[in-house]
Amino acid sequence: MDVLCVGEALIDFVSRERGQTLVTATQYTAATGGAPANVAAGLAKLNRATTLIATVGDDAFGRKIQHDLETVGVTCQLRIDPDHFTTLAFVRQGKDGDRDFAFNPGAHDYLLPDQITAEDVQAARVVHYGSISLRTPESREATLKAIRLAKEAGVACSCDPNWRPALWPDADAGRAALHEAVAHADILKISDADLILMDPNHTQDYAAALERIGFKGWLATVTLGRGGAWYWAKGAHGDRIGHVPTPYVRVVETTGAGDAFLSALLDCLLRHDLNIAAINDDTLRGIVLRACAAGALTATGYGAIPSLPDAAGIDALLRMASVGSAAFES
Repeated sequence: MDVLCVGEALIDFVSRERGQTLVTATQYTAATGGAPANVAAGLAKLNRATTLIATVGDDAFGRKIQHDLETVGVTCQLRIDPDHFTTLAFVRQGKDGDRDFAFNPGAHDYLLPDQITAEDVQAARVVHYGSISLRTPESREATLKAIRLAKEAGVACSCDPNWRPALWPDADAGRAALHEAVAHADILKISDADLILMDPNHTQDYAAALERIGFKGWLATVTLGRGGAWYWAKGAHGDRIGHVPTPYVRVVETTGAGDAFLSALLDCLLRHDLNIAAINDDTLRGIVLRACAAGALTATGYGAIPSLPDAAGIDALLRMASVGSAAFES
């Protein structure tokens, strides 16, 4: 197994009408989602062996999640919860492309520690998680168990905090969960908006902000939407900091773009055996640029998993953007 993803799997109902409220919108696309599920699917589309551990309801939506993920090649270890329905998320698109989420929380909150085994963690090269699975006592214990087993086995930990305020009635508890998630990460992908939430006084000194929020890992990336991505690789011989642009695309809807970014990032790092210190500067820049291209492509369609790109799609966008992927291939 290349990557073991732990956390929420749900159904996104994405509004197809910009500027409408969730009350007035009439057209939705239903798609399997949840950040860890999206990352698992994105990696599978890049021919990585991925497993998702999650909990879904005993209903048609839970069966859809399993079908959609297995169709793209994810190995699903889904607990079917007979007592809770599959979590649903409704996504509103603002006129400027901003999004609001409304949730009907259900089975995703009941990820259980027994679902996490040392054998599964030890079989992986990376364990990926977010902060949403730290929301309830059961799923929090399961997520922290996966992290603990990974640390004990020398397995890398990947994290995207993925702040969703609608799931955190207690905002302070939510922010505490974000900090806890970041503290364990070896590889971190965080949006600029989430970084501002965690460190409200930060300017554009991303390295200082990341240190203040407790990041101690090997590689951090801050995604900036249309502004590309900033990255910081730590090493014994000094830190490497840079910024890359995002190739231009016509944005349709951005759900899952960050998950696509992280999938492509992990795929590239796995090609280098996660030895970030040994990756030369040009190759590192090319890796982050490739991740930006993957995120951009996902924003060209409705729903994350249907829009997640394969390697050929990323290559094509990089060629069209006239930035190429020679650095990545070197």
